[in-house]
Amino acid sequence: MVEKLTHKLDLLNLNSKIIGKKVFHFNKIQSTNLYAKKLVNENIDEGTIVIADVQTKGRGRKNRSWVSPYGGLWFSVILYPDIIPKRGMAITMAASISVSQAIKDITGLKTKIKWPNDVLLNDKKVCGILTELNADIKKIKNAIVGIGINVNNKVDEELKEIATSLKQEFGSEVTSLRLLGLTLENFDNNYEKLKINDFEYIKKIWLSYSNIIGKKVKITEENTMIVGVVKDIDDNGYLILKTDNGIKNVLNGDIIYL
Repeated sequence: MVEKLTHKLDLLNLNSKIIGKKVFHFNKIQSTNLYAKKLVNENIDEGTIVIADVQTKGRGRKNRSWVSPYGGLWFSVILYPDIIPKRGMAITMAASISVSQAIKDITGLKTKIKWPNDVLLNDKKVCGILTELNADIKKIKNAIVGIGINVNNKVDEELKEIATSLKQEFGSEVTSLRLLGLTLENFDNNYEKLKINDFEYIKKIWLSYSNIIGKKVKITEENTMIVGVVKDIDDNGYLILKTDNGIKNVLNGDIIYL
């Protein structure tokens, strides 16, 4: 029987300073990110999370649909980071390593982070992250971090070539509540590092999960395409590529390993 989180979230007992102190949870909602935006407009506390058993209109990057049935974890975290806008990618990086750390702690499975916002198991997507920022020239005023993890849910037949679930890779059901709690506690710790501008801490862990340095890649974004070898990531989370036309710094795009 697929686990439903609603009415169990009061058992989280989080050991965190910011994230998860206030929780809004729903059996079904269009999108946790959309509801989180409403709460931001009402000046809700930082660290508030919105979670749903089912999303009917879940979204990923570029407004792509994200299937969100019972059995998965679909939630958004509201942050007021007060960091410079070009550091926005670091928030997504902190979220992705938080998920990866939690999965490893619970299942022993080692994930791979696919730049810029996916977490993979056996080269298939198990988690996607959508970070939406509201910033002015000087700082990020708020960030909504949407996280979707395929836990015990069934993956649609047409997605099985590119997506998987923890249940499928682990061989048995994973306790969603424990995974959520560990992810949020990890995120709380990693976010605290960002708040004090300790990007090196985030970068080191992210690189240990990404395995991207030295890889030849092709990155496409709208009508542009860049091919090169990844030399490093800079202090803002940009990929540093060595291309035939010199060094290029890239922030966004769809990536293919060549």
